[in-house]
Amino acid sequence: MTLGNSIKIIRTARDISQRDLARDLKISANYLSLIESDKREPSLSFLKKLAKELKVPMKMFFMWEGEPVAGANTKDLDQLRELIVRMETLMPKPKEKVRGRKSA
Repeated sequence: MTLGNSIKIIRTARDISQRDLARDLKISANYLSLIESDKREPSLSFLKKLAKELKVPMKMFFMWEGEPVAGANTKDLDQLRELIVRMETLMPKPKEKVRGRKSA
């Protein structure tokens, strides 16, 4: 799996649209789409911002890349990665900000 795919999986697991995430990051939705489709490589500073916005550790973006750990069963690693993604989807979502309302 690629960096772009893992970003997309985490974003969709958090139930955030590309448009909303792009707005919050102050980038275009088109640029985010290019990153998720691996047509652009984001900078390290962008990934830090993205991780903060998605409320995940930055290493989550890279857990699917690279060679398997020596002696580790690839099937077990894949199952572990899938489990972590599922756990992330169960995390409580941040409360949405209500705009334009005044408190009584």
